[in-house]
Amino acid sequence: MTRTTQTVAAHPRTPTALPPSGAAGAYSTQMNYALSNALTRSFKPLGDSKPRGSDSHLSTLLENAKAIFKVTTNTVAMHLLSSDWRARLFRQVDSLLDAEEWDEDDKPVVSGSSLTFIRMLIFLKARRPGLGATNDGNLVASWTTGSNRLTIVCKPDDSVRWVVSTQTDVGCETAAGQTTILRLPVVLQPYNPQQWFSDEG
Repeated sequence: MTRTTQTVAAHPRTPTALPPSGAAGAYSTQMNYALSNALTRSFKPLGDSKPRGSDSHLSTLLENAKAIFKVTTNTVAMHLLSSDWRARLFRQVDSLLDAEEWDEDDKPVVSGSSLTFIRMLIFLKARRPGLGATNDGNLVASWTTGSNRLTIVCKPDDSVRWVVSTQTDVGCETAAGQTTILRLPVVLQPYNPQQWFSDEG
């Protein structure tokens, strides 16, 4: 099952290159240490006494997933995305990972997907997307302009799976593929990606 939320367009402040990636082994020692400490402080204990399918256990898993996402975002992008931009994104995540609406058979969002998602938004200079999640724990970003739609599944290690649906002179055209964050601008170029990423799009 894929879950989604809605969003209003907003544009972050962006750098000229990708921030360092922990998953790819390029995180600095200081960044890894700060992220590890922050995540440790944010985690709630799971508790061995709770059964796998209990409401309490599911709520704890989802709260931990929220904490991972927020700490990852603040660690990687605190000086690149405004506090208001991040606050709105966090509200989307809180809504997406709502225990009342979550299927206990679905896996909460994994940390590697969260990191890929944030790095992708910064690199693409993208406005805040609609947000979803796959049942195996990967975040899904989506942008819609008119009848044209771009959907990107964010996997760990900067890997992404993309799907495009656009209207052309001869009708609807669809395309899909798998690549890395750095290659996304190249593979999406034939579909005018700025229609989804820029404020004017």
